[in-house]
Amino acid sequence: MDVGKVKVISARLKMELENIQKLYDTLKTKDMFDKKTLKQKLTDDFVLRAIGSIFHDFYTAVENMFKIVAKNIDGFMPSGAEWHLELLEQMSMPIEGERPAFINTDTKLLLNEFRGFRHIFRNIYGFNLMPERIARLLDIFPEAVDNLKKDVGKFINDMESIIKEE
Repeated sequence: MDVGKVKVISARLKMELENIQKLYDTLKTKDMFDKKTLKQKLTDDFVLRAIGSIFHDFYTAVENMFKIVAKNIDGFMPSGAEWHLELLEQMSMPIEGERPAFINTDTKLLLNEFRGFRHIFRNIYGFNLMPERIARLLDIFPEAVDNLKKDVGKFINDMESIIKEE
């Protein structure tokens, strides 16, 4: 893989990380991580729908990064009914001679909860969102974002090192 391609891939990954940071900042500015007031806020159907939309967007951005790696480095995108889960699994595995793992196992486990939620969010009415599920995702969101940032940064550095060695 040439240096130019790695630079483009890195730039696209960083752009998605910026989108994720905007989503995180939106929740932070609305004090959605304040455990003292959260239970009361989650009684509001509109708030549940808004947070659900942010989590939907979050996993969409994550999956956009996965697709960038799968298409441009792996040369393979899963298909079929379980492709979302298969893509998540693919990103947690190193591909010998091609790339390191894109995310680590801990990150994969956290992201899998958002993947599952996004599926539910797309297939139910917003008034059926469960405050407990939203609270759980709010609880793990900071860790998921932090882990993802670290994993992507490490991945970019590792890919740049591989290019320098070639």
